[in-house]
Amino acid sequence: MTYSEKINFLSVTLRSFEVTDFSLKMLGEISLQDLLRISLEKDKTISFRAAWVLETIVLNDSSLLQGLLPKFFANLEKQKNWSCLRSYSKILMYLTSKKNKSYLLDDKTEEIIIEYTFQWMIDKKCPIAVLVNCLDILNNLSNTHTWIKEELLAQINYFQKIKPSPALLSRTNRIIGRKKQ
Repeated sequence: MTYSEKINFLSVTLRSFEVTDFSLKMLGEISLQDLLRISLEKDKTISFRAAWVLETIVLNDSSLLQGLLPKFFANLEKQKNWSCLRSYSKILMYLTSKKNKSYLLDDKTEEIIIEYTFQWMIDKKCPIAVLVNCLDILNNLSNTHTWIKEELLAQINYFQKIKPSPALLSRTNRIIGRKKQ
């Protein structure tokens, strides 16, 4: 299957599936590497579908991240689609969480994650869904990078004042509650 055929497959076929149906078997000749590549396409609908399917599949079976992470991390710099970044940030939430027992992140990788997370978070166009994921990522990393705690709490205070949506308030109150424990 050519790259163009893979994009067409994603464009047409995925409309008929529920999120619970997503699996590698369903994708046929489309690999997780293909999904990462397609998630960078200019067509925002196609790229979103690829990122969403990738997120769903790898978070259902995190062992599939094996061998995929170098390309995933390389995509962080290139990815400009907020819908895709929502899926990317969910994967980063997993990778920085206590649930992740398989993939140890080195200091350099964590610094890259911190840098991009702050960049996305402070962008005025950043949607709430990505913003709250960024807050969780930074909260996860604040245990090993203690300087983040003070900055994270300052950002939370700021966002609660300027973007007091129910989703943001719920997530920030949960993070603040954890910090007090």
